[in-house]
Amino acid sequence: MRQPPAESAFALLALCACTVIGPTPAVSEKDFATIAPGMTREQVIARFGRPTWSFDVWQDNLTIMNYRYSDGACTTYQVSVRRDGTVRDAGKARDPACDMRR
Repeated sequence: MRQPPAESAFALLALCACTVIGPTPAVSEKDFATIAPGMTREQVIARFGRPTWSFDVWQDNLTIMNYRYSDGACTTYQVSVRRDGTVRDAGKARDPACDMRR
């Protein structure tokens, strides 16, 4: 017996949602090491998602995007982005949340 169109559409939508929604694979330091100077902010966000937090460093005309990841060492990965939207540099930094746990 054929399903009515509304039920078919709902079933298809539910099936598609299963392929889109799900756990994000864990990101490692090795993954972050692929961030290179000259990449755009949009490329970084497309690959790693929105940063955990960010802040501006006005004297250097940069925005620092911070990504918290689980490596067990109380570190974050910081990406320095110039005002033109390109990456200047990236690297590990101490997670300030670890200092608050003491």
